[in-house]
Amino acid sequence: MEEQIGTEGRGGYFDGYGIIRDVIQNHLLQLLSLIAMEQPLSLLPEHVRDNKVELLKQVRDIQLSDSVLGQYVADEEGHLGYKDDTGVPADSKTSTFAQVIAWVDNDRWSGVPFILRAAKALKQKRVEVRIQFKNSNLFPNSFPNELIFRVQPDEGIIMRVINKEPGLSSNLVVSQLDLTYK
Repeated sequence: MEEQIGTEGRGGYFDGYGIIRDVIQNHLLQLLSLIAMEQPLSLLPEHVRDNKVELLKQVRDIQLSDSVLGQYVADEEGHLGYKDDTGVPADSKTSTFAQVIAWVDNDRWSGVPFILRAAKALKQKRVEVRIQFKNSNLFPNSFPNELIFRVQPDEGIIMRVINKEPGLSSNLVVSQLDLTYK
């Protein structure tokens, strides 16, 4: 989840929570649980909730070695840095960028990293879930196939598949199925 705006006047509030508690804990863990949970008995809210809770119980504690934290600073274009915002202490160490790797300890997701990333004050706003599949042994140095659920902007589902270019060559190309709502 990436946002174009910074804290812009909300720095005093945001400094007490940071990007991990504000976005990763609240929003991205919801997306993780929806994507990775087992099929519920029905779509009744309590069945979906129970399966999400069960999945979240299987997520390992996030390790510092699986985390990257940062804070945005002023740039040449005149955008203020986080510490320039009203109410933010000059010595603040609150993260405005975080990337963490979540591991789910169950049979289905064993060994699969879930990379959760959230940031303020980037060039574009984007909320999406990317599932990168393991590379084939036939083409070990190629990019992985991806299934992308785009939440914002331009909601949709995109499937990127690496395949062999038609003909006698062994060149690889990316084919994309784009199911964007418009």
